[in-house]
Amino acid sequence: MNFFQKILKCRILIHSVLAVISVFVVLLLVSIYLKSYTHHGQKIFTPSFKGMQLVDAQKLASEKGVKLVVIDSVYEGYAQPGSIIDQTPKANFQVKEGRTVFITIKARSQKIVTMPDLRSISLIQARSEIETANLKIGQITYRASQYNDLVIEQKVNGEIVAPGTELPAGTRIDLIVGKKEGVVAVVPDLKGLNRSEAEFKAAEDSLNIGNVFYDD
Repeated sequence: MNFFQKILKCRILIHSVLAVISVFVVLLLVSIYLKSYTHHGQKIFTPSFKGMQLVDAQKLASEKGVKLVVIDSVYEGYAQPGSIIDQTPKANFQVKEGRTVFITIKARSQKIVTMPDLRSISLIQARSEIETANLKIGQITYRASQYNDLVIEQKVNGEIVAPGTELPAGTRIDLIVGKKEGVVAVVPDLKGLNRSEAEFKAAEDSLNIGNVFYDD
């Protein structure tokens, strides 16, 4: 009996030691996982990608733990073609690791768009069509007409441009708009608006922006 009791006690001791070791290993693994998980969600500051080529920016993004997504390309501006000209979030903005940074790139070649037909539509609708076509509204000139605020002609650099004509994106479209005799326009309040907003607001009230003077 003593022999069997000694064997039993020995087995119990072995199982107890194995149980303690197992608990220790589990706790160690949980601790390692928690440290790794906490590090994964750490806060970082977005680097500045402005002025960089996309290939170089992607390398930097990988090093800093963020992702890059191109959302737009524009031709305007003096930046080097193919370089990044804007980003969201901005540089030095605190984000979580793995965050996506949306970037805008300077196009390598000018985009070509098609001139819409703006004739016989309202000035407000014409402006919307111009912006949708990636063009810009230029000078608005009024001509006596029985229909008020309807577009009569569309021009580029003083020349009538036909619908369907291919133009570089961003081209300014000048409009000849009808003005009914006796219609009086009310001067809008343009204070606090930038130039583009002021031109749009004035156009809505059948007016043009005249001389512009800048305050030093």
